[in-house]
Amino acid sequence: MTSRRLLFVHAHPDDEASKGAATAARHVDEGAEVVLVTCTDGDAGEVLNPSAEAVTPEQMPTVRAAELAAAVEAIGFTRTYGMNYRDSGYHEDPADVPEGTFARVPLDEPSRDLAELVRKERPHVVVTYPENGGYPHPDHIMTYLVTMRALELAEDPGIDLPGEPWRVPKVYASTVFTAERVYALHEAMLERHGESPFERWLKRIEERPEPPPAPDALVEVGDWLERRDAALLAHVTQIDPDGFWFAVPRELEREIFPYEGFLLLRTDVPVRTPEDDLFAGLDLE
Repeated sequence: MTSRRLLFVHAHPDDEASKGAATAARHVDEGAEVVLVTCTDGDAGEVLNPSAEAVTPEQMPTVRAAELAAAVEAIGFTRTYGMNYRDSGYHEDPADVPEGTFARVPLDEPSRDLAELVRKERPHVVVTYPENGGYPHPDHIMTYLVTMRALELAEDPGIDLPGEPWRVPKVYASTVFTAERVYALHEAMLERHGESPFERWLKRIEERPEPPPAPDALVEVGDWLERRDAALLAHVTQIDPDGFWFAVPRELEREIFPYEGFLLLRTDVPVRTPEDDLFAGLDLE
């Protein structure tokens, strides 16, 4: 049987823990090769965990690299690559994005770097972000653009890159807070605990001019939630162990909504949604 190959493309150290980590861990345990690409060094990050020690801006890239390494070990990625572009930081106005950061570099520069990795790893499935980034961080939007452009370059025999051309048959976007997940956990938390951490997420969903799309794939990950949590906690500067990410008891999450959701961006094979396997429809025998 052909080894199943899955490649995640993330913007920053910590995104691999908060978006699809349990799915990655499950596929590793089931024998797939699961590869991580991180586009930026995270140097624009701030210490978001009130119990963490202070970190100077000069120390931040080194600290976040160490946190990423610990999270990678927790999840179990087969291989990892860091593209090491400068973190753009969060800016609502694109004009405020600093020159020389990831979101400002010419698109084909990181796209060629990623296309070379795609030709090297030859994944059957790639997971990145939605077109809007999932939320409007410039680096998340850029990660989507870079990923989709890299896939074009990787499959084009006329592009001078190392390796043989490779077309990825299925491409997904990771969706963390699907409406289905938020509503299900919100109602369960109100019923059993009298309060819910999802009030602001519900407000965001309800304020959108159109309802968010339903996920095309729901991967059951109840047995891998602890691995996701370990990866989150590895990012000591970014994740408050008493904060939002741990506000829902894991036993409740496992009972009510033990899934991670994905949107299908491109497929070369017929699909029936919602899929329960990112490799569904692919003939890998």
